Amino acid sequence: MQFLIKVIFFSAFLSLVGCSHKTSVAKISESHVIINNSKIDSAIFKSILPYKKTHDEQMYAVIAKSEDALVKADVESTLGNFFCDAVIYETKKLLGKDSSMLDVAIFNKGGLRNSLPKGNITIGNVFELMPFENEVVLLKLSGAQFKDMCFKIVEKGGIPIGGMRLIMKGTQPTDIFVNGKPFDETKDYWVVTSDYLANGGDSYNFFKNAKERKVMNVLLRTMIINYCEDITKLDQTIKPKLDGRIQLSK
Repeated sequence: MQFLIKVIFFSAFLSLVGCSHKTSVAKISESHVIINNSKIDSAIFKSILPYKKTHDEQMYAVIAKSEDALVKADVESTLGNFFCDAVIYETKKLLGKDSSMLDVAIFNKGGLRNSLPKGNITIGNVFELMPFENEVVLLKLSGAQFKDMCFKIVEKGGIPIGGMRLIMKGTQPTDIFVNGKPFDETKDYWVVTSDYLANGGDSYNFFKNAKERKVMNVLLRTMIINYCEDITKLDQTIKPKLDGRIQLSK
């Protein structure tokens, strides 16, 4: 493996910091050193070998099987559908008797960093999908805030959602349904999302003004792993699907 080390000496700048009198940068020099040494230090390798073995055993552990690859796509994707439905399932488990409060899941495409393969899915695959330490957050939105969210879905050209359906007609969201019922702007809705979006990331600024907020203290990645393990215990496989939850008006 090659490492490019760029060394810049700011000796004059350091002098400026350490001295009280005025000074100026006289010279900045730059050099590049190429390190090309593929030789493995056997002593170091032996010391980390037990940890590497444990790590590999965990990362390569199969936790589910998928009947087809789960991939990202524009508008609606099998990966986005799977992810949202899995998070809704696991969030409702955590909520217990209050599970009916949850309405919708919404996430950003950029948060899903990799596809999931056909066949065996490992813990390592889920880490590749969700390498970030994003946590699960529940937001209570007013009808107006929920509608703003629908406009954002259209603006983004379709993003991962669950528990709802809509049609994108130009710049307008139309035919909005939540849990099979027409959207009612006079109602409040509970949305599960990532702490990144909940804090206004990706320009979801209206999320910061949610009527209520519940931090679930669990990583999204953990939820996906738990879901995979749960369906495996039920002798089920992942069945990638597109069900028209987001559509483009013809």
